[in-house]
Amino acid sequence: MRLPGGGSLPFLQFLKRLYVAQDDHAAFDTAAQLSYYLLLSLFPLLFVLTALLAYLPLGDAQVQLIIRMRSLMPPEAMKLVEVRLTSLLSAQHPRLLGLGVVFALWAASCGVDAARKALNLAYDVKESRPFWRTQLLAIVATVLSSVFVLLVVSVLIASGVAGHWLASRLDIDHAFTLGLGVIRWPLTAALMTLGVAVGFHLLPDVRQRFAFMLPGAVVGTLAWLGASWAFTQYVKHFGRYDVTYGAIGGVVVLLTWLYISGFIFVIGAEINAILEHAAVDGKRDGARDEGEGPPPPSQRPSFLPPGAVKNARVAARAPASV
Repeated sequence: MRLPGGGSLPFLQFLKRLYVAQDDHAAFDTAAQLSYYLLLSLFPLLFVLTALLAYLPLGDAQVQLIIRMRSLMPPEAMKLVEVRLTSLLSAQHPRLLGLGVVFALWAASCGVDAARKALNLAYDVKESRPFWRTQLLAIVATVLSSVFVLLVVSVLIASGVAGHWLASRLDIDHAFTLGLGVIRWPLTAALMTLGVAVGFHLLPDVRQRFAFMLPGAVVGTLAWLGASWAFTQYVKHFGRYDVTYGAIGGVVVLLTWLYISGFIFVIGAEINAILEHAAVDGKRDGARDEGEGPPPPSQRPSFLPPGAVKNARVAARAPASV
């Protein structure tokens, strides 16, 4: 397979490196940690989104947000989210001033900060930026992601209204509705890929070209859409979470969906790191910039990979302590 920065990597060799990387970095455990922070940050983020949506000059922007989320989340998980959204929407203009929004932004940024740590681990670098800078980065990234969602929802609503108006004038309203249904998912996937690639680019403590971010973002987005659909079908037809877990069945479904999402995000980052480290013009494993030499093994996270404490194969690959 051809690499973005020049050179090639046999596909079987790529799969082997990906397996070793997820094993060394304990990707399943990292995804579990990430899913916990995502759960904590989900509802504060929804508060910020719904509060901002209330001020947009689009009558059904909040309803459109709910509709978009329904198509991506399992029904049991969506019920929990929708109950909370309904209570937020009962206030026409939720208050954005005061400590409430500050806490909401901080809580929502916890998920982003957990993603930053996972990306640093994928590139085998320690965080060198001060604490205040990483926290500010997490909050800014949360705000930017909220604005991005608002823009996407606004564009979809405005373009849909304008398109239906023009199609009705041209007497092709039925054809436009069919075409809109066909293009909705490719457009959603493209916008999600862009958002994920920007996150891969901005969050880790490395300098990188945006081209190296696209492979993992594309694979991650497609895998996430497919996994979300498959998990939704499983919950609908086979999963009996309400019987096993009772009243908290919906919470377990939501947390499992977030866990799957977190794991795919981590794998997407590992894919980018593997491809860039193997590319002719890419960074070396453990380096923060192109042309920069990596630090000694004892100063890198891989000196004792997280997976070494639970997997003998990983512990055997870890450098001997000095």
